[in-house]
Amino acid sequence: MKITIIGTGYVGLVTGACFADMGHHVICIDNNSSIVRSLNKGKIPFFEPNLEELVHRGLKNKRLSITSSYSKGCANKIIFLCIDTPAGEDGSPNLNNLFSAINSLGQHIKSDSIIVTKSTIPLGTNKTILSMLRNSLNSNINIDICSNPEFLKEGSAVRDFMRPDRIIIGAESKNVLKEMSNLYSPLNRQSNKIINMSIESSELVKYAANSFLATKISFINKISQISEKTGANIHEVRHGIGSDSRIGREFLYAGLGYGGSCFPKDIKALIKEEKKLGIKNSILEKVQKTNDEQSISFINKIKNYYGDNLKNKELVIWGLSFKPNTDDIRDSIAIKIIREIAPNVCKLKLFDPEAAPNARKAMKDIKNISFISNQYQGIDECHGLVICTEWKEFWDPNIDKLNALKEKVIFDGRNILNSSELKKNSFEYFGVGQ
Repeated sequence: MKITIIGTGYVGLVTGACFADMGHHVICIDNNSSIVRSLNKGKIPFFEPNLEELVHRGLKNKRLSITSSYSKGCANKIIFLCIDTPAGEDGSPNLNNLFSAINSLGQHIKSDSIIVTKSTIPLGTNKTILSMLRNSLNSNINIDICSNPEFLKEGSAVRDFMRPDRIIIGAESKNVLKEMSNLYSPLNRQSNKIINMSIESSELVKYAANSFLATKISFINKISQISEKTGANIHEVRHGIGSDSRIGREFLYAGLGYGGSCFPKDIKALIKEEKKLGIKNSILEKVQKTNDEQSISFINKIKNYYGDNLKNKELVIWGLSFKPNTDDIRDSIAIKIIREIAPNVCKLKLFDPEAAPNARKAMKDIKNISFISNQYQGIDECHGLVICTEWKEFWDPNIDKLNALKEKVIFDGRNILNSSELKKNSFEYFGVGQ
C-alpha cells in the first residue's frame, strides 16, 4: 500500500520506517528542510535502537522517501498525522503544529483520503480536524478520519511497532476499518490484535493507558516512602504485591519517578480535560504531585547526608536520559536533580552512554559540571556516586573501580545495585524505599 507520514519525530519516523520494512511504500513529510536532507543521507536525529538500520534499508530499496512536499505526500490515499503536541503553559497540548499541517493538507489533497491521527491530541480533536478539512476541500472529495494511537516506548519503539500487543482503530466507516486492517495485516497474522472502537474511545485510550501506568509508578513510590519510615524493604513489598495477577509486576519499580515526553504531558492534558468537564477531586493531580515529590525526597537524602560539607564535595552522576536506551532528556528527572544539586556542590561529573550531547546543550548555563567519556573516568576525584538512569551498564559495576571513590557512598535512585554486596565491600548505600 502507499501511505504518507507527516512528521519525522520518534513516532513518525519509526512508523514510516517500519511500514516500509513491511513492504509498503511510504512518503515521510517534514517541513524542516535540514532534517529532510539529513534523513535522506541516513542520519537519524535521535537515538533509537534498530531504527537507523530500517531507515537505511527503506531508502536503499526505495520503499521509503523523505520530503518537504505536501503535493507528493497527498497523492497517497492514507495519510498519518504524527506531529508533536507538546504541553502548553496551562498543561493543555499545543496544537499549533498539528493545525498548520491540517491547513497544508487542505491546500494539497485532490482526491478521497483517510486521515489517521497518531498524535496524542485532546478529546474531540479528530472531529475538529475532519471539520477543518471538509470546510477547506472541494465537496466532491470524501475525507474519512481514523484515530490510531501509538503505544511505542522510547528505547524499544521498533520492537513495539513490529510486535504490538494491540492495534487500536477508532473509526466509524467500515471502509476505513478494512483499509487499516489490510495495512496492519502483516502484524496481525498469529492472533487478532486489532480492536475497533469509536473515535472518542480511541482518543481516550492513549491518555488512559499512560495515566494508569504513571499512577502505578507514583503508587509504588508512595509505598517506598512508607517503607523507609517503617523499616520495610520495597523490593520485598513489590514482590509480594506484584505476584497478584490483578496487579502485576510491571511499572512497580520504586525510583525517582516518571519523566519523558509522554507521561508528564498526558497527565497534565487529562487533568485539563477533567477540569473542562467539571470533574473534581482528581486522582491524577495526586499522581503528578507524588511524582514531583519523589525526586525532591531523593535530593534531600544527598543534602542530609553531607550537610554543610556538600559544598566541598565532587559527585559523579550516572544517567542523564529520562530512561535507558534513548538520548531523550525531555522532562528527565536526572536533569532536574542536577539543576537542584549543582549550586550546592563543588563539581559534578556526568556520564550517559547516549544523552550527553543533548544534556550538554540543555545545561550549558551550569558552570560546575563536566561530561566524562566513561562511567569511571575521574572517579578517584569524586566523593560519591549518584545513579539517575537505569542503563544496563550500570547494573553490575566494577567494585574495584568503585573503590576509587574518595568516600564510598552511593545514592541509587533506580534501585539497580546489589546493596548487600556493596555493604560487604564497606560502601554506604542509599536506595529508594530501603
